Amino acid sequence: MYIQVYKLKEMPAEDYNRILKRSETETESILADVQRVIDDIKANGDQALVEYSKIFEDITISAEQIEISQQEITSAYQEVDQETIEAIKILAGNVKRFHAAQLPNKMWATELSPGLVAGQVIIPLERVGCYVPGGRGWFPSAVMMSVLPAKVAGVPQVYVCTPPAPDGKIPPGTLIACDICGADRVFRLGGSQAIAAMAHGTQTVPKVDKIVGPGSQYVLAAYKLLYGQVEIGTLAGPGEGIILADESANPEFAAADICIQAEHGLDSTGVLVTHVPSLAYEVQKRVSRHIERLNDYRKNFVVQSLKKYGAIILTDSLAESIDFVNQYAGEHLEIMTAEPLQDMQKIKNAGGMYLGHYTPLSTGCFGSGPNHVLPTSRKAVVAGGLKTADFYKAITFEYFSQDGLANLQEAMVKLAEYEGFPAHANAILERFTK
Repeated sequence: MYIQVYKLKEMPAEDYNRILKRSETETESILADVQRVIDDIKANGDQALVEYSKIFEDITISAEQIEISQQEITSAYQEVDQETIEAIKILAGNVKRFHAAQLPNKMWATELSPGLVAGQVIIPLERVGCYVPGGRGWFPSAVMMSVLPAKVAGVPQVYVCTPPAPDGKIPPGTLIACDICGADRVFRLGGSQAIAAMAHGTQTVPKVDKIVGPGSQYVLAAYKLLYGQVEIGTLAGPGEGIILADESANPEFAAADICIQAEHGLDSTGVLVTHVPSLAYEVQKRVSRHIERLNDYRKNFVVQSLKKYGAIILTDSLAESIDFVNQYAGEHLEIMTAEPLQDMQKIKNAGGMYLGHYTPLSTGCFGSGPNHVLPTSRKAVVAGGLKTADFYKAITFEYFSQDGLANLQEAMVKLAEYEGFPAHANAILERFTK
């Protein structure tokens, strides 16, 4: 069997903790190496980027080739079939509409008391860098999920860094997605060197205000080291998928879905939680047929991930299953129950939720609308996924008339004196000194 069934109340503590904690991306051993890369790029700019492209990517480029030309983007359309281009356009449209719906009013104000008006104004960030990973594959969907929310928020300059293929080229699908989504500039850079370039700026790559996007352990290490020098988005680790199911669930669907996140890498997860014994053991039997359909590359990821961080958890009730789901706080949660909308309201901790029997979490990966950059490693306890609000600032304002300040003068001066700030109190009193 590719996946183990555990009765929750009889589950050994070691197995319970392993499943609940799952894998975390290890970066401590490479921090010193990544810091040297960051320091070199900060000091030497494009020259260092050219050298690291040779060292890490095994490609030879000039400083002029760091940035992707418009001609390369135009040529990409000739290398991808029209059906794929249309798919990118359709799904990008969904993502754009969803994130537009997240936008608040650009400004609002309210009278808090006579003569006092306060409110908020929305100001987009100026420059955002989006890291689009490569390595195990090429991801136009990752372009949509980072570039589009920034553009919808009104960010005037959105840049993309993405690693090249062994021939030095950027996959055409990625370039097409950058063009469709409105990326302003695209750079042929991957790994920690890309993050360092966007954080500090070089002769070619502009310094940005914020960097978003998932990546390798070297990208995560760069994020950690540069935290505080540039704003960093969600630190995403290995992919996670958990399914909440009752007797209404189709075991074939559940068996297929348990493999979705597990095919991302060796440390990803696939978990099913149910109070229905027949479903638990039926899914366990059927997982193998879905694994056997995969190519050897992805099959290896699924087999190893399910062995280390996969499980079918058998509980005594739906309520107990929901409790476990909230403890797990997974990146992706499928709710395959008879009443998914009702059960959703009992979920406190999840990165994204996929409701019903016809919403496999893979729908969210490619452009159903909501963002697929979601919190991992139980960060869903305190955080949600990437959103439009991550790309703007909400600045508050207030206006007092003379009468308005007079109305609150006594209370404000009293509190200023209590807290020991005489200059604060004096500034208010001065306005009423004859």
